[in-house]
Amino acid sequence: MSNFIKINIFIFIQIFLINTSVIANDYMSIELQKAVSIECKKEIKNGKYDNYEECSNSLKEALNKIGVVSVSRINDLNIQKKIEKICVFKKKISAVAYNQCIHKHVYKELGLEIIEIPLVISVEKEEEEENITIDNSIAENEDNNLQENKELDSEKEVVEIIPDIPVTEVKEIEFPEDNWQTISQKAIPATYYVLNWIKNPDNKKKLKYLINGSGSAVAIENNLLATACHVVTNFIYNDKDEITGEEFGIINVLHVNDNPRDPSKWIRRLKLHSSDFKTDRCILHHEDLDATPANKRHYNDLKEYEVVYAVGNPQGYYGKIAQGKITRLYNYPPPLTHLVDFAKANIEIIETNAPIDKGNSGGGLFDSNGNLIGIASRCNITGGPRACTDKNGNLTFSPQNPLEQCEFYCNKTQPQNWFIPISQYENLK
Repeated sequence: MSNFIKINIFIFIQIFLINTSVIANDYMSIELQKAVSIECKKEIKNGKYDNYEECSNSLKEALNKIGVVSVSRINDLNIQKKIEKICVFKKKISAVAYNQCIHKHVYKELGLEIIEIPLVISVEKEEEEENITIDNSIAENEDNNLQENKELDSEKEVVEIIPDIPVTEVKEIEFPEDNWQTISQKAIPATYYVLNWIKNPDNKKKLKYLINGSGSAVAIENNLLATACHVVTNFIYNDKDEITGEEFGIINVLHVNDNPRDPSKWIRRLKLHSSDFKTDRCILHHEDLDATPANKRHYNDLKEYEVVYAVGNPQGYYGKIAQGKITRLYNYPPPLTHLVDFAKANIEIIETNAPIDKGNSGGGLFDSNGNLIGIASRCNITGGPRACTDKNGNLTFSPQNPLEQCEFYCNKTQPQNWFIPISQYENLK
């Protein structure tokens, strides 16, 4: 046979082995073959096998049945050498013992469950000849070949796939939904529109009650809503239009997905469950609310510059979503006029640039996964425009108490909007 034909046959065999190895897990390494050689020398000497070929085939068949594990599963060559060093003495015991040692330490390095390889019990021949001719020449030749090719460990003997070795499965990657859709699906079901009513001071009018303001609220339990106290509070005036006190209003709520023209959809005269008016935290209660509470996330888990979504009813438009970022997390609020009470009470403040407006107060601030993280309290724009109203809610240029009757427009450029962490409502329950 010519050298050209021999080379082509060799290439064909190599290609076949490479293609076949795609479906296999491991291969018979040079070191494992050496362990087989050592064991066969001993077994032939003890008279269990007639020749090296018979012994080698028997051991390889046994190894294939229990599964061959190679250090090549680990990419790190240093770790491969370390495992080989640990298991080298097992070669003198048996090829199976060496394979078990490799299996144990390879799985340990990979963090996989160690599956015990069962021991293989050799079946004795029914009839053994007393005088066995030992073909030492075959064993010696095999061992010499292994020594010569020790560094050619790329020559691999493919074995069958065994079921106890994990195989990577193809998984379909699910692309995330649009964040706005996530917020809509998780935040809107917990969002309510709030109407604050007050008794008509003119007893001669047919209307006994007047709307004194509107805002937002978020369900935190099936019968509880978190909101800002100033949304549900009415000021008491004297004859000189001076504010002399405040009182809890007549509060009706409507889910933002319900029809406001359907009287049966309104939940009327909610009670004040708990409150801290100085820090603008109020919780409303009604037995027939049957709300879908929002999932909550604690203030301590928040990070600055997270994307957040303010959900509420700006200017009376139900369930509007506005995107922004957390621009500052005030663990210790600055003692500014509009934040001094928060500073005194050690209530943290979430500052965002999410554009909100009148009517957002009491509404929720949600993270990108739809978790409730805060309740809208106040807004401020340094030097920005403001609107003032009289005690009846009518616009006026000469308010009696500018600090109480004037509000900044919150949806202009560079907004500073303040949200109370929802975790600070827990101690009000």
